[in-house]
Amino acid sequence: MPVVDFIIPDYFTRIVTWKVSETNEDLLRILKLSKDRLSTYNLLTPKRKREYLGLRACLMALGLDNNVKYTDKGKPYVEGTYNISISHSHGMVCVGASSFQIGVDIELERNKKIENIKEKFVREDEFSFIPKDNQKDYLHIIWGLKEALYKIHQGNLWSFLNHYRVEPFKLNMDKNIICWITDNISSSKYFANYKKINNYYMAYVLNYGFGSSK
Repeated sequence: MPVVDFIIPDYFTRIVTWKVSETNEDLLRILKLSKDRLSTYNLLTPKRKREYLGLRACLMALGLDNNVKYTDKGKPYVEGTYNISISHSHGMVCVGASSFQIGVDIELERNKKIENIKEKFVREDEFSFIPKDNQKDYLHIIWGLKEALYKIHQGNLWSFLNHYRVEPFKLNMDKNIICWITDNISSSKYFANYKKINNYYMAYVLNYGFGSSK
């Protein structure tokens, strides 16, 4: 079972990353899906089947597979215990579970693509702390953090440029990255971090329930 990464950022939070390299048949044998879940699985496209099995494998690794429920909008949760966040990218699945609000994102390293879209999600004050000799890591990390902020906030019409902000940080520092979600009335502070897993960038954001300002 290829759990490629398992981290515990704090006492209340666990994040697992799984490389879906097994065959579907092998995963089905490992997971032993119930009849209802097998019916759901059989209705999916081939790509979605792989993602579904990867998700179930991550939940199993977290010890939560039998406890997960879904809202009317399809958002997973564990009643009264954990908030759940899920991300997929090119065969990798990442699931975060926390007593706090959590958003996770995992992205395959794609330097040309991230360079082409950087003006759409990096603010001027964020460009100011990105070193010119290593833009690619910072661009991928900022993108991942803002994706995670978007998930934690469920901000369907919100802008990565105008509503999500990442404070200056340096690579490979063992400290949280401060992020903000801002509207015309107030700003809310979040604590985040990232990890490079092979050629993927995993980012996560946690809402510890303090740090808002008018």
